[in-house]
Amino acid sequence: MRRLPGKRPEAEKGLFFRHGFVLSFRPAGTIFAMKSSFLKVAALWLGVIAWLPAARANLELEALVAEAFANNPAVQAAQYEVSRAQAERDQLRGFFDPQLNATASQSAYNAGYNQAFLHAGVDAAILPGVYLGTRVEESYYSQLQASTVTNVFGNYNDLWQSLAGLRLGVPLLRDRGFLQWKLSDERAAKRYRMAQNHWQAVTQQCRHDVEQQYIAVLEAVAQRYVAQAALTRVEKLLKEAQELVQLKIVPEYQLFAARSDVVLRQETETADQQTCKTTQIRLLELLGTSQPARPVRASFDTLILWAESVDLPPLYAEDKALKARGDYNEILDFIEVAEKEQAIYRDNLRDDLSLNMETILQGEDPNNVIGTGRYLSEQNLGASIGLTWKRPWGYRTEKARIRAISATIDAQHELLRQTAIRIRADLKVQHEQFISAQDRLGLLSQAIVSARQALEAENERFCLGEGRSRNVLDAQKDLTDALKRQIIIAVELLRAYSNFMYASGYADEF
Repeated sequence: MRRLPGKRPEAEKGLFFRHGFVLSFRPAGTIFAMKSSFLKVAALWLGVIAWLPAARANLELEALVAEAFANNPAVQAAQYEVSRAQAERDQLRGFFDPQLNATASQSAYNAGYNQAFLHAGVDAAILPGVYLGTRVEESYYSQLQASTVTNVFGNYNDLWQSLAGLRLGVPLLRDRGFLQWKLSDERAAKRYRMAQNHWQAVTQQCRHDVEQQYIAVLEAVAQRYVAQAALTRVEKLLKEAQELVQLKIVPEYQLFAARSDVVLRQETETADQQTCKTTQIRLLELLGTSQPARPVRASFDTLILWAESVDLPPLYAEDKALKARGDYNEILDFIEVAEKEQAIYRDNLRDDLSLNMETILQGEDPNNVIGTGRYLSEQNLGASIGLTWKRPWGYRTEKARIRAISATIDAQHELLRQTAIRIRADLKVQHEQFISAQDRLGLLSQAIVSARQALEAENERFCLGEGRSRNVLDAQKDLTDALKRQIIIAVELLRAYSNFMYASGYADEF
């Protein structure tokens, strides 16, 4: 069948554009001889236009990823975990906050006198590892003459007593230099970094999921486009067959196969339409919204040209990929957190020995509230120093915890090794699949050209009455299968590219 005036053959890879022009892609190694400046300019413009769908796919994908990062519940939950870890570390700073205490009491003793007592003090932990405490006490004794202990208080019916003390406590073995606080602070810092790496792992997984689902959307749209084109071709064939039957050029039985194929193509197009809706709904699920910020634009051209535009380097660094992966670093941080906990439990195995010192200034006065005189003793200044030692009868609890944490650390090291093996395998497999898909995509373009030529030949033979409608339908099926195969390979290439980028932790360089 001859082409209509003004019509051009489809491109070798079946890429149509809405503006009335077609791009033709040649296999690698073919050299074009441009004989005029006009042809060079035209080729340049065609190259720019071919780049536009691929660039649009990248921009569309980046916009979808950004929307997922802003709305996806898993990403938001991981971000809240980072805030929680930061708050847990900040709360450890309260260890150095001064502690205020106050006591007021009124007592009536059996000896006959009464006492009103007021106490106030401040205690604080101070680096490099001492506890400092101050206290001020005021006591008022009344009805001393009626008591049986007046020989202690003297010949006074009322007496005010003032006391000021300064205490110093120093851990000498367990928690020396506030070791447990330092280890706890380092553990909290590791937990904060672990939460950050968990957030990174979640965002990397979210980005990968969005990429894979966006590729699924492009695949569904491309498959529907091919199904619609196949339906259009078979409907055109049926119309031409009906005209040829009316002209007595071909027998009527030539209509039967075309009618059957029209119904089958309609069913396929309906199924592809539902697949398009399903993939878009799943994409919205990953975005964490029921309505995207803007409509998702997808087309057959976008899929194929995007697949032809991406590339991977021949070499890549596995160690750099491991450092960029959030899940790998999260396991490393978990191990370091467990090691800090183990160090805390080991410190608890040490005996508790502390040095305690206190200086006391005390005075009395029968008339003034602030007592500075010496009525109960000949000295106002006193001091005390002592050592305190204690330990449990056994360390069963601490030793059991150390064994449990040791087992946890060993298990996490094995999990870390397993993760490293998996990442290295993913890098190798996806890289090889990408290279293979690139080669297959180039080879398939030749099959599409041949299938298109065969279809044109069968159409022409059928219009001349020399062929059968079944031959045209077979040629149409061959072309449709080749185009669908092109979609499948393009999707495999893009998925391999996405999987490789995810395995590499989306590092800028490999």
